[in-house]
Amino acid sequence: MFSNTQKAHELIKRRDWVVIYFHSNAEPEAQCTVVTETHGALAGQRVVRGREGDCAVYYAEPDKTAR
Repeated sequence: MFSNTQKAHELIKRRDWVVIYFHSNAEPEAQCTVVTETHGALAGQRVVRGREGDCAVYYAEPDKTAR
């Protein structure tokens, strides 16, 4: 679902930031926010907040930057 946080509204990112809710049978429900990065090495790429390092590794793989 689209993020409806105060910060998303302030930055006019309501239609860009996405909140993903997930769970497994062994874990409680959790959530993460996916954004389009605006600065740094990942600028312009979709990243999961808190998992930027994993996203950088993903995008470093061949043919991933166009996604």
